[in-house]
Amino acid sequence: MRLAPDFGIVGYTPRWQYRPGETVALHLSSDEVGKADIRLHRFRALRPHGEELELDADPVDHPALSCMVAPQRTLIGSWFEARLDAGLLADGFTLALLAMPTVFSPGGSCLASLALGECVMTALIDAEGRPMLMAEAPATEPRRAEAPFRLRAGAWVAMVLSRDGPGGDLVLTVRDDGRDRTFRLPVPVRTGSGEAVLRLASGAPSSSLSAIRFDGRLEAPVLWAGAVDTQAALQRLDAFADGGEARDPGLVAAWDFSRAIDSARAEDVGPRSLHGRLVNLPTRAVKGTRWSGGEQSFRHAPRDYAAIHFHSDDLADAGWPVVAELALPEDLASGVYLIEISGQAGRDALPILVRPHAPGADLAFLASTFTWLAYANDRCLLHGANPEMFASRLLVLTAGDCALAAHPEYGLSLYDTHADGSGVSYASRRRPCLTLRHTQRAWQGGLGSGLWNFSADLLILSWLDREGFAFDIVTDDDLDREGASALRPYRCVITGSHPEYHTTASHDALGGFLDGGGRLIYLGGNGFYWRVSTHPDHPETIELRRAEDGNRSWASEPGEYYHAFDGAYGGLWRRNGRPPQKLAGTGYTGQGFYRSHPYRLSADAADPRLAFLFDGVAVADGLIGDFGLSGGGAAGIEIDRADTALGTPAHALVVATSERLDDSYVLANEEVLVNRPTVTGDMSPILRADMVFFETQAGGAVWSTGSVAWAGALAEPRSGNEIAAITRNVLTRFLAPVPFALPGAEPGD
Repeated sequence: MRLAPDFGIVGYTPRWQYRPGETVALHLSSDEVGKADIRLHRFRALRPHGEELELDADPVDHPALSCMVAPQRTLIGSWFEARLDAGLLADGFTLALLAMPTVFSPGGSCLASLALGECVMTALIDAEGRPMLMAEAPATEPRRAEAPFRLRAGAWVAMVLSRDGPGGDLVLTVRDDGRDRTFRLPVPVRTGSGEAVLRLASGAPSSSLSAIRFDGRLEAPVLWAGAVDTQAALQRLDAFADGGEARDPGLVAAWDFSRAIDSARAEDVGPRSLHGRLVNLPTRAVKGTRWSGGEQSFRHAPRDYAAIHFHSDDLADAGWPVVAELALPEDLASGVYLIEISGQAGRDALPILVRPHAPGADLAFLASTFTWLAYANDRCLLHGANPEMFASRLLVLTAGDCALAAHPEYGLSLYDTHADGSGVSYASRRRPCLTLRHTQRAWQGGLGSGLWNFSADLLILSWLDREGFAFDIVTDDDLDREGASALRPYRCVITGSHPEYHTTASHDALGGFLDGGGRLIYLGGNGFYWRVSTHPDHPETIELRRAEDGNRSWASEPGEYYHAFDGAYGGLWRRNGRPPQKLAGTGYTGQGFYRSHPYRLSADAADPRLAFLFDGVAVADGLIGDFGLSGGGAAGIEIDRADTALGTPAHALVVATSERLDDSYVLANEEVLVNRPTVTGDMSPILRADMVFFETQAGGAVWSTGSVAWAGALAEPRSGNEIAAITRNVLTRFLAPVPFALPGAEPGD
């Protein structure tokens, strides 16, 4: 069966996980208007055959469902918006704010736009950095005025935009390096009454510039009724930015961006509480004009972080309408399902995960939803820094890559950078995530199948189905919401190939599960590496700060290492005092995206504690896993090592270690104090994949493979697959009710 998306139809679901009986809302777009049929399939197995993928999926009986699909517009880019009574501004207005443009867009950048009745007045910056004024009204030609000076990208300026009376000129004053420069635009149109809409970082909704956004930071917007003297406005703005109260005569609103940083709200501290809303989650907890380096956390020095960074390519919600709703059967079993949408315009296959109402198995598969989301719409092959050097080979664009290239409006991954070069800190599910498909192939997947993250994890699920192991789906999101209670019903938890990203709650949940005697099978590499957080008002969004260390495609600005969503320090879990070795026995040590390698059994492999591991397994010359769909070996791509100095228990057994790696493998940044030529796989002794086993105090155990490529070897369709046999033995023992005992402990201890 082939349900391969061709991206003529594209969609998304607002969540990735559902319960039986729930309804899935489908947000769909297409290249052309037409009818589409909707079918639900239960995923069984994925079998790569060279360049082809053979999908085994069972149709699910449900009422026939069809819908009309049509092209949809995506509202990309972030902005601030406040709505107020236009009567407050009937005699003119004055708006003052601090601004730092970070890049000048070829199509222009909107700083502020005010719609008063049918008149829209906008301050913007052209592609050369020149401020501009524009006025629009029905039945008249738009009026424009251009400043005779330019702004500098990356430099803060103070701005005052004012109009004296309902028929006066629109005037913009810019204070830059101590100089005040002013220009004006005659606006003969009267403004009228009704509702006024103020937007910052975007054109007003009734303007021809409504889709034009701003890249840069804004701080301390203050709005007065009537025309305030420019010098007085600048002085009041300066006092407000310093933390002074906004209680001036004629004050309409003063929005303090240092407040409610964990929300999508901009609080007005003026007399009317005209709170604004932030659309598409611009980045908060960023340095403003008052940051001196004396504090690193916005909680300790809010005035230092009174700015918001807006991006023209931010995207928290694509805003597509719901065109169909799929009611899931009440008796639907836990597992991965594919929603096929097919019609004349094309086809898509949207995956969803179904978690049972009540546990039905002793085994839980922990779906790495945070990691899948972090990589969603990864465009590094299109725009990244030398991916072919990382991969050590010529790379070929997939259909998904081409679709992403054609649709920049689908947003970015946490591996990409914004149009102004700043790193992408937020990722949302409420948009098309084209990399979350069973057909996903990526350059990081190595030679062979190229399956990566979600699609590579399907290889593990395929193996579980083939071996007849019953399991329930549990996700990172479940652990984040429910803590250890989400895992309490299960005896064993098995991970996917790359559980890289975790929140504090999901990390604590796994630790609590092990403390309670649970068993963990970590079938991957580079796990439990980066700390992320979830937004209290937008649970389908995660935040990342790439702070100080780690292998990074971008680095957070100094002073911006703390998460806006929860106020906690970001970056590596290792930097937060939780190296992965403390949880899983192994932790990330390096990467190579070309070939994978076999393991060689160590002396520990003969320990009687591991007798169950090799039951019925034939091992020739001490080598295992010299094959696989991910790079041609079981040890590779992103790899972990044991290290007692970082938390690997002293009683842990290193069962096997990768054979000497090739020089495409490079140590992780956090392992290197000074750059030197001994960081490659053919020279560094700590650049290796370790397979580790240890028992826990409460009668549980942990087995870690230390390799992303393990899943590809596990799914290799060959007789005598020792990787599959060893994994089967581990899982069988970990599901047995007999508790494990620490070495040297007496039975019952």
